[in-house]
Amino acid sequence: MPFLYKDNKYDQVGLSDGEQLTYSRNAKTPITIEGTILSENSDLTVAETRDQLISLLSGNVTKQLKLSNYPGRYFDAIFEGTQEYDGTFDYIAKVDLVFMVPDGVAHSVAKKTFDNMPYKDIPLNLMAGTSADPVSVTGSGWNIQKLGSFNNPTVGKKYAATVLLGRADFAVSFQLWANDINGNRISLAGFPVTTQMGANQRSTIVCTWPDPGTTGAAQIEVTLAWAFQKTDVGTYQYLKAKLEEGTTYSTWSPNPADAAYYANTIMVHNGGTYPVEPIITATMHADNGMVGIVNDRPGILQFGTQEIDGFTTEESEVALDLAAVQGSHMDNQAATNNPYWGGDPSMPNEQIGNAIWTHDDYDGWKVEPNWPSITGDHKYWNGPSIKHNLAQTHNGNFKSNLTWDVMTRFQTGVSKVGSLETTLESDGKPIFQMILKDNSALSDQIWWMCYYKDQLVVNEQLDRSIFTNDKFIQLELQKFGNSVVFRVSPWVGNQGRETTITRQFTFADAASVETKQFSAWFMRDKTWGESTMYLIASTVKWQNVSWYTNIKNRFSNGDVLKIDVANAKTYLNGSLDPTMHTLGNQWEQFKLPPGDTKIAITPSSWAQPFACEVEIREAWL
Repeated sequence: MPFLYKDNKYDQVGLSDGEQLTYSRNAKTPITIEGTILSENSDLTVAETRDQLISLLSGNVTKQLKLSNYPGRYFDAIFEGTQEYDGTFDYIAKVDLVFMVPDGVAHSVAKKTFDNMPYKDIPLNLMAGTSADPVSVTGSGWNIQKLGSFNNPTVGKKYAATVLLGRADFAVSFQLWANDINGNRISLAGFPVTTQMGANQRSTIVCTWPDPGTTGAAQIEVTLAWAFQKTDVGTYQYLKAKLEEGTTYSTWSPNPADAAYYANTIMVHNGGTYPVEPIITATMHADNGMVGIVNDRPGILQFGTQEIDGFTTEESEVALDLAAVQGSHMDNQAATNNPYWGGDPSMPNEQIGNAIWTHDDYDGWKVEPNWPSITGDHKYWNGPSIKHNLAQTHNGNFKSNLTWDVMTRFQTGVSKVGSLETTLESDGKPIFQMILKDNSALSDQIWWMCYYKDQLVVNEQLDRSIFTNDKFIQLELQKFGNSVVFRVSPWVGNQGRETTITRQFTFADAASVETKQFSAWFMRDKTWGESTMYLIASTVKWQNVSWYTNIKNRFSNGDVLKIDVANAKTYLNGSLDPTMHTLGNQWEQFKLPPGDTKIAITPSSWAQPFACEVEIREAWL
């Protein structure tokens, strides 16, 4: 076994005494193995054994050479020749074999791995989102708190749920439920499983997942609640919730989907006497733009860039285009601020009859009251209404900023009366109303009325010399935050609006109010002639709706990046990736010296941590 070979270079400097050391390096290492060939130990003669040895030792590449006194190490060696071979006798021969080790290093047969997953040897927590930090839940009633869930449990397998309570003002019920895949409760044999707990107590409950049959059960949900419904408000604290396979409790651990599952550093111990070049494997669990590896020498390797995960834009979305949904309305269900004639409950106005869609070459499609559909004696305001649901924003919101445009005809005159109410409502209550009304049979007039909820905020008579019967009338509303703007404009054919009347208000709660439906109510007073009225268009648009666009990042969930430091190469999902950014990487600084090396792991600032494993093969001089 060699000890250590050094190659030192010395140079004389001028006429000074002695020489100066220019460099020192590890030299190639010869290994000589002395042996004797005995034919009595085999069925071969000395010559035949010699031939077999030559066959095994010949070649022009290094091979692994292992010595019995160091079974855990090997040398990358090449046969150099023999120093001595005596073939005089055919039953015995002394032979000295010489091998050369070009790198002069012995390598470990076994590899060592180090990672940033301190919990990997602890039984898996099947619930994501749990924590070792206390969580407080305050409330009355049942005060239910979902701790987590696990999808698609295995039939016949047992599962144990554990939680630790801290403070508990009342008795607490610890529960396992069977749900469908969407989290809806399912009646299933053996569920729920419950136990009662008190303050500063840990409890474990166990279930066996049965064959769900046709029930649709596909999820185990873990919850806490008051053991009894409470009228008083109280608080309980919990921590270290865990669901695992088996019947007993094990040490708490986060789920691999949780950031806490991963450390941001790895301590690598090289127990050899020679620096080694690791293979580093990074496995993504979410989108990521960058894999950064930094050691304490310091040395830096970076692949990809910080990037961004996505970007947010503000766009408009159509909540209602009346023309696109013609014929699908609900009849006579409009919300109103005018349910009674003159405000007298004994004289109710009526939503009755039906409205129809008609078409002509000038106005195109329009919806108008079908007066002949109303029969019988009706003393007060009466007529059909239509109602449509608004489509919520893509993120499920009915409170966004909005614009609302209504295009209508409202033709009236002396001895004619009528009212056209257009409303944005929520759950049967008016939120915004814009009304055109003629309630005088003695003069030619049109009133413009606007409501916010039940508050009349605009009540103005329009100039009939401007708002004439041959023109369209456009009603508009804008809500941006707590600011609300009402507008009315006369339109001439296809030439556009002539003028606009604007009234602006600020309401303290407008930004938080929901608008869920559109309705229109066409009304007449049976005693008088009917004003001609119809809707040509009604469009509601949500404004400033936040849209998040997820851009494709350098790395995606499930990607595996392998970094081969010795060869300065990277592999993505098993394939060599020459496009991976390596400019400026300090490969030489990642020869890890004997002893401990601390490695920091850095994803993009916005990204989830990734699993990282460092593999080394120790080496000795």
